[in-house]
Amino acid sequence: MWLIDVGPDFARVNAELIDAYRLTAPANVGHVLDHGFADPCIRPVYRGARAVGSAFTVQIESMDVAAISKAYELAGPGDVLVVAAGGDRKFACAGEMSTFRSIRMGLAGLVVDGSVTDVREMEIMNFPCFARHITPLVGRCIGEKGSVRQPVIIGGVLVRPGDLVLADDNGVVFLDPAEATRIIDELLEKERKEDELRKAFWSERGQAVPVIYS
Repeated sequence: MWLIDVGPDFARVNAELIDAYRLTAPANVGHVLDHGFADPCIRPVYRGARAVGSAFTVQIESMDVAAISKAYELAGPGDVLVVAAGGDRKFACAGEMSTFRSIRMGLAGLVVDGSVTDVREMEIMNFPCFARHITPLVGRCIGEKGSVRQPVIIGGVLVRPGDLVLADDNGVVFLDPAEATRIIDELLEKERKEDELRKAFWSERGQAVPVIYS
Protein backbone atom coordinates (compact mmCIF):
# COMPACT_ATOMS: atom_id res chain seq x y z
CA MET A 1 0.00 0.00 0.00
CA TRP A 2 1.40 3.36 -1.03
CA LEU A 3 1.88 6.03 1.62
CA ILE A 4 0.97 8.96 -0.61
CA ASP A 5 -0.53 12.07 0.99
CA VAL A 6 -3.54 13.05 -1.14
CA GLY A 7 -4.90 16.57 -0.77
CA PRO A 8 -8.47 17.67 -1.53
CA ASP A 9 -9.70 18.31 -5.04
CA PHE A 10 -9.41 21.91 -6.22
CA ALA A 11 -10.98 24.40 -8.59
CA ARG A 12 -9.39 24.60 -12.03
CA VAL A 13 -8.66 27.85 -13.84
CA ASN A 14 -11.71 28.70 -15.94
CA ALA A 15 -11.49 27.93 -19.65
CA GLU A 16 -11.94 31.55 -20.72
CA LEU A 17 -8.90 32.66 -18.73
CA ILE A 18 -6.84 29.74 -20.04
CA ASP A 19 -7.73 30.73 -23.62
CA ALA A 20 -6.73 34.33 -22.91
CA TYR A 21 -3.33 33.25 -21.61
CA ARG A 22 -2.74 31.26 -24.79
CA LEU A 23 -2.42 34.69 -26.43
CA THR A 24 0.41 35.91 -24.19
CA ALA A 25 3.72 34.64 -22.82
CA PRO A 26 5.83 34.48 -19.65
CA ALA A 27 8.06 37.30 -20.90
CA ASN A 28 5.08 39.63 -21.10
CA VAL A 29 4.04 38.65 -17.58
CA GLY A 30 7.60 39.63 -16.68
CA HIS A 31 6.82 43.21 -17.70
CA VAL A 32 3.97 43.33 -15.20
CA LEU A 33 5.01 41.14 -12.25
CA ASP A 34 8.28 40.29 -10.53
CA HIS A 35 7.20 37.13 -8.74
CA GLY A 36 5.96 33.65 -9.62
CA PHE A 37 8.83 32.90 -12.00
CA ALA A 38 10.56 29.55 -11.56
CA ASP A 39 14.34 29.25 -11.51
CA PRO A 40 15.41 29.74 -15.15
CA CYS A 41 17.33 26.46 -14.97
CA ILE A 42 13.93 24.80 -15.41
CA ARG A 43 13.81 24.81 -19.20
CA PRO A 44 11.80 23.27 -22.04
CA VAL A 45 13.34 19.95 -23.04
CA TYR A 46 12.92 20.88 -26.70
CA ARG A 47 12.56 24.17 -28.56
CA GLY A 48 9.05 25.47 -29.11
CA ALA A 49 7.42 23.73 -26.15
CA ARG A 50 4.55 25.73 -24.68
CA ALA A 51 2.07 24.92 -21.91
CA VAL A 52 -0.93 26.68 -20.39
CA GLY A 53 -3.16 25.07 -17.78
CA SER A 54 -4.06 24.44 -14.15
CA ALA A 55 -1.34 23.18 -11.82
CA PHE A 56 -1.82 19.64 -10.53
CA THR A 57 0.91 19.46 -7.91
CA VAL A 58 3.02 16.41 -7.06
CA GLN A 59 5.84 15.91 -4.54
CA ILE A 60 8.30 13.04 -5.00
CA GLU A 61 11.41 11.99 -3.10
CA SER A 62 14.51 10.97 -5.05
CA MET A 63 13.91 7.68 -6.89
CA ASP A 64 10.41 7.09 -5.43
CA VAL A 65 8.07 8.30 -8.18
CA ALA A 66 4.89 6.56 -7.00
CA ALA A 67 3.16 9.89 -6.36
CA ILE A 68 3.21 10.55 -10.10
CA SER A 69 1.32 7.31 -10.72
CA LYS A 70 -1.21 8.48 -8.13
CA ALA A 71 -1.47 11.82 -9.92
CA TYR A 72 -2.42 10.02 -13.12
CA GLU A 73 -5.38 8.51 -11.27
CA LEU A 74 -6.65 11.94 -10.20
CA ALA A 75 -5.58 14.55 -12.77
CA GLY A 76 -7.85 15.65 -15.59
CA PRO A 77 -7.82 17.22 -19.05
CA GLY A 78 -6.13 20.62 -19.12
CA ASP A 79 -4.05 19.99 -16.00
CA VAL A 80 -0.31 20.58 -16.03
CA LEU A 81 1.52 18.11 -13.79
CA VAL A 82 3.86 20.18 -11.62
CA VAL A 83 6.37 17.87 -9.96
CA ALA A 84 8.58 18.94 -7.07
CA ALA A 85 11.58 16.62 -6.99
CA GLY A 86 13.94 18.87 -5.05
CA GLY A 87 16.04 19.50 -8.14
CA ASP A 88 17.11 15.83 -8.22
CA ARG A 89 19.50 15.26 -11.10
CA LYS A 90 19.90 11.48 -10.79
CA PHE A 91 16.48 9.86 -11.32
CA ALA A 92 14.06 10.67 -14.13
CA CYS A 93 10.42 10.80 -13.05
CA ALA A 94 8.87 10.91 -16.54
CA GLY A 95 9.61 9.68 -20.04
CA GLU A 96 8.06 8.21 -23.17
CA MET A 97 5.62 5.80 -21.50
CA SER A 98 4.25 8.39 -19.09
CA THR A 99 3.93 10.81 -22.00
CA PHE A 100 1.65 8.34 -23.78
CA ARG A 101 -0.60 8.41 -20.73
CA SER A 102 -0.44 12.19 -20.40
CA ILE A 103 -1.55 12.69 -23.99
CA ARG A 104 -4.34 10.14 -23.74
CA MET A 105 -5.62 11.94 -20.63
CA GLY A 106 -5.49 15.34 -22.29
CA LEU A 107 -2.94 16.80 -19.88
CA ALA A 108 -1.63 20.20 -20.94
CA GLY A 109 2.00 19.67 -19.99
CA LEU A 110 4.61 18.71 -17.41
CA VAL A 111 6.90 20.87 -15.26
CA VAL A 112 9.54 19.06 -13.19
CA ASP A 113 11.95 20.54 -10.68
CA GLY A 114 14.11 17.49 -11.23
CA SER A 115 14.87 15.12 -14.09
CA VAL A 116 13.13 13.51 -17.07
CA THR A 117 14.17 11.19 -19.88
CA ASP A 118 13.14 10.33 -23.46
CA VAL A 119 13.10 13.97 -24.46
CA ARG A 120 13.35 13.26 -28.19
CA GLU A 121 10.20 11.15 -27.92
CA MET A 122 8.43 13.98 -26.10
CA GLU A 123 9.39 16.32 -28.91
CA ILE A 124 8.09 13.94 -31.59
CA MET A 125 4.78 13.69 -29.70
CA ASN A 126 4.74 17.49 -29.22
CA PHE A 127 4.11 17.11 -25.48
CA PRO A 128 5.22 20.22 -23.56
CA CYS A 129 7.77 19.30 -20.90
CA PHE A 130 9.93 21.59 -18.78
CA ALA A 131 12.61 20.19 -16.48
CA ARG A 132 15.82 21.03 -14.66
CA HIS A 133 17.80 17.97 -15.79
CA ILE A 134 17.79 15.12 -18.31
CA THR A 135 19.04 11.65 -17.35
CA PRO A 136 18.68 8.03 -18.54
CA LEU A 137 18.36 6.62 -15.00
CA VAL A 138 14.69 6.11 -14.16
CA GLY A 139 12.90 6.23 -10.78
CA ARG A 140 10.82 3.45 -9.22
CA CYS A 141 7.26 3.22 -7.84
CA ILE A 142 8.10 2.45 -4.21
CA GLY A 143 5.29 4.40 -2.56
CA GLU A 144 6.93 5.22 0.75
CA LYS A 145 6.88 9.00 0.32
CA GLY A 146 5.21 11.68 -1.73
CA SER A 147 2.06 13.75 -2.10
CA VAL A 148 -0.43 15.02 -4.65
CA ARG A 149 -2.69 18.08 -4.61
CA GLN A 150 -0.61 19.78 -1.91
CA PRO A 151 1.39 23.04 -2.14
CA VAL A 152 4.91 22.48 -3.48
CA ILE A 153 8.06 24.48 -4.18
CA ILE A 154 9.11 24.56 -7.84
CA GLY A 155 12.24 26.44 -8.75
CA GLY A 156 11.92 28.59 -5.63
CA VAL A 157 8.23 29.38 -6.18
CA LEU A 158 5.36 28.24 -3.97
CA VAL A 159 2.82 26.58 -6.26
CA ARG A 160 -0.67 25.68 -5.10
CA PRO A 161 -3.08 23.25 -6.77
CA GLY A 162 -5.11 25.18 -9.31
CA ASP A 163 -2.56 27.93 -9.96
CA LEU A 164 -2.29 28.98 -13.59
CA VAL A 165 0.83 27.62 -15.32
CA LEU A 166 2.28 29.48 -18.30
CA ALA A 167 5.48 28.17 -19.88
CA ASP A 168 7.43 28.53 -23.11
CA ASP A 169 11.01 28.72 -24.41
CA ASN A 170 11.76 31.57 -22.01
CA GLY A 171 10.71 29.80 -18.82
CA VAL A 172 7.86 29.04 -16.46
CA VAL A 173 5.61 31.33 -14.42
CA PHE A 174 2.94 30.36 -11.90
CA LEU A 175 0.03 32.71 -11.21
CA ASP A 176 -2.68 32.75 -8.60
CA PRO A 177 -5.93 32.69 -10.63
CA ALA A 178 -7.18 35.93 -9.04
CA GLU A 179 -3.97 37.74 -9.95
CA ALA A 180 -3.99 36.18 -13.41
CA THR A 181 -7.49 37.59 -13.90
CA ARG A 182 -6.45 41.03 -12.65
CA ILE A 183 -3.57 41.45 -15.11
CA ILE A 184 -4.87 39.73 -18.25
CA ASP A 185 -6.28 42.87 -19.89
CA GLU A 186 -2.95 44.65 -19.46
CA LEU A 187 -1.12 41.67 -20.94
CA LEU A 188 -3.41 41.45 -23.96
CA GLU A 189 -3.09 45.18 -24.61
CA LYS A 190 0.69 44.80 -24.52
CA GLU A 191 0.42 41.91 -26.98
CA ARG A 192 -1.70 44.06 -29.30
CA LYS A 193 0.82 46.91 -29.29
CA GLU A 194 3.75 44.55 -29.81
CA ASP A 195 1.95 42.89 -32.71
CA GLU A 196 1.56 46.26 -34.42
CA LEU A 197 5.28 47.01 -34.01
CA ARG A 198 6.14 43.52 -35.22
CA LYS A 199 4.04 43.85 -38.37
CA ALA A 200 5.53 47.27 -39.11
CA PHE A 201 9.09 45.99 -38.70
CA TRP A 202 8.69 43.06 -41.08
CA SER A 203 6.61 45.08 -43.54
CA GLU A 204 9.46 47.60 -43.83
CA ARG A 205 11.64 44.71 -44.98
CA GLY A 206 9.06 43.38 -47.40
CA GLN A 207 8.68 40.17 -45.43
CA ALA A 208 5.83 38.35 -43.76
CA VAL A 209 5.84 38.12 -39.98
CA PRO A 210 7.75 34.89 -39.10
CA VAL A 211 5.62 31.97 -37.93
CA ILE A 212 7.30 32.10 -34.52
CA TYR A 213 4.78 34.82 -33.67
CA SER A 214 1.68 32.87 -34.71
